Amino acid sequence: MFKIWSEWYEQNCLVNWLEYKKYKYSAIPLDTWTTLKQTRKNKLLWVRAWLPDLLIILKRWSLLFLEMKKCKWKRWWANGAKVSDKQKEWINELNKIQNVEAVVCYWYEEAKLTILDYENK
Repeated sequence: MFKIWSEWYEQNCLVNWLEYKKYKYSAIPLDTWTTLKQTRKNKLLWVRAWLPDLLIILKRWSLLFLEMKKCKWKRWWANGAKVSDKQKEWINELNKIQNVEAVVCYWYEEAKLTILDYENK
């Protein structure tokens, strides 16, 4: 369904793992700007772009916002995926909140290891 190595593929793999591990989570569908009507509706409902893709309630009772990026290429690790200034701003603001973490992960394995690392803190 998703192109392999794409951001959506990586996020889908992570979501399947979250389901298996029985995490409470949700995706932030910020790419629903498909039609003029949808765009207008999102603006009226105060949808803000650049918020991280997933919010996950960790089992140690904290909240993790996770921005997924597509997998880094095997050669040179450069894949063109960039964290925008607006995304960095959101991540910095979220990290100021107690018991909230916000991070960027570049593939499913990195995201999974990041979650496990936060669980073990």
